[in-house]
Amino acid sequence: MNVYEAIYGMGGIATGGYFKSLVSAYSKANVAGLLCEEHDEEVLISSVIETDQVPADAYERVYTTDRL
Repeated sequence: MNVYEAIYGMGGIATGGYFKSLVSAYSKANVAGLLCEEHDEEVLISSVIETDQVPADAYERVYTTDRL
C-alpha cells in the first residue's frame, strides 16, 4: 500500500475547481475510483504522484482534500 498525492478537477462551472488530495491505495490505478467515491462525482485527474509517506492503516481511503 502506498500514499499518493493527486491533483484533479471536479464540479461544474459555478462550483467546480481544482483540488489536491492525499490518497492511500494499493496502486496508482485505484486513486481515481477512490476520489470518485469520496466526492460522489466524476473527477478529472491531472497528476498522481507517489509520496514517501507511510499509510496510517491497511485500508484504501482519501486522507485529505484541499482546494487549489
